[in-house]
Amino acid sequence: MSNDPLSVTTRTSWISRLGSAFGGVLTGLALILASIALLGWNEGRSVQSIRANKEGAGAVQAVSADRILPSNEGRLIHVSAPAVAPDQRQDAALGVSADGLILTRKIEYYQWVESSKSETRTRLGGGEETVTTYSYDRQWTATPEDSSRFQQPAGHQNPAPAIKNADFRAERAKLGAFTLDDAVLDQVVADRPLTLTPEQAATAASALSRPTRVVEGAFYVGADPAAPQAGDMRVTYLVAPQNSTLSVVAAQTADTLQPYPTKAGAPILMVRAGTASADQMFAQAKAANQTMSWVLRGLGLVVMIAAFGMVLAPLGILADVVPLFGSIIRMGTGLVAGAAGLIVSVIVIALAWFVYRPLVAMAVIAVAAACAGVLLWRGRVAGR
Repeated sequence: MSNDPLSVTTRTSWISRLGSAFGGVLTGLALILASIALLGWNEGRSVQSIRANKEGAGAVQAVSADRILPSNEGRLIHVSAPAVAPDQRQDAALGVSADGLILTRKIEYYQWVESSKSETRTRLGGGEETVTTYSYDRQWTATPEDSSRFQQPAGHQNPAPAIKNADFRAERAKLGAFTLDDAVLDQVVADRPLTLTPEQAATAASALSRPTRVVEGAFYVGADPAAPQAGDMRVTYLVAPQNSTLSVVAAQTADTLQPYPTKAGAPILMVRAGTASADQMFAQAKAANQTMSWVLRGLGLVVMIAAFGMVLAPLGILADVVPLFGSIIRMGTGLVAGAAGLIVSVIVIALAWFVYRPLVAMAVIAVAAACAGVLLWRGRVAGR
C-alpha cells in the first residue's frame, strides 16, 4: 500500500553550486589522503596476516579436548569436540528459553518506508533545478525506520519498536575440559530455527501487551497477519544447539582458549562449526585474507576515483553557464578522474609492496622488465 507521491523542487544558483564545488575540493583532497592510507594499510594488514598464518601453521599442534596438559600452556593448539553449556539460554523479555550455546532473537518490522527519486536539470546560466519525488510504502524490513526523518512524516508514523535483535550467550560453556568465553562464542553463529509454541506466544503477548500468535514458525505480533499494520512484528529465534562440534585454533591459557600472539603481530583465534583439521582452518583463513585484501583494494580505488572527481568538479560547473559545454567537460573530467584514481592507486600499492614485500616487488618488476625486453626485441626483429 502506498500514498500519493510527494514532489519537492529545489533550485540552486550557479554561484552556490560553484561555492559548494570548491568546498568539495577540500573534501576530495582529504579523501585522496584517506584512500592512500587505506591502500597502504591494507597491504600491510595482508602481509601481517599471511606471516601470522604461516607462523601459526608451523606451530599448531592437535590436542585432545578431554584433559588440559600443563605442558601446552601458552602454545597454539587445535582442538575439536562437542560444545556444551549448562542451564538454558533465556530471552527474559519474551519468556523464551532453549538449550544451546547461543539463542538469537531476530525481528522483522512492518512499517512505512520512504523512497526517493531525483531528476536534476541544468539551466542556462549554470543554475540547477532538482525535482525529488518521495513515495511511501508499508513493507517488512529488518531494521527499524525512523519516520520522524521522513520528508512527510504525517500519515506515515512508525511506532517505536518495543524489542530489537538480541543474542543470549552461555556464560559457562565447555569444549571438553576447556572453558569457552566470549572470545570464542563471538565467532559461533546460531543457525538452527527454534520451534515456538502457543504457550510461549501467550507469554510474549503478556510481556508486549499486544496480540501474539505463532505463524509459520515465528511470533506474529499484531492483530491480523492477513492485514498487517505499521508496528506489527515477526519474531524468530535461532539457536546454536548443545553438543554441536566446534573446531578451534587458539592459545591454551589456563583452562581457556584465547587469541595466540604471533611474532608477525596478528593474533590467531579461529573457530569453525563442525570437524575441521588445522590445515583446513588455516587454508580457509588464507582464502579469507585474500578476499578481504581485494575487497579493500577495490574500495580504495573507488574512493580514490570519487575523490579525484570531487577535485575536478568545479571545472564542469564553471562550464555549466552553457549546459552543453558543462556536459562535455564533465565527461572529460570523469575520464581523467578514473585514470588518475587508477594510476595513483596502483602506485600506492606498488610502493606498499616495496615496504612490505620487497622481494616479491623486485621479482614482479624483473619479470615485467623481461617481458618488456622480449617484446621490444621481437618488435625490432619484425621491423627488419
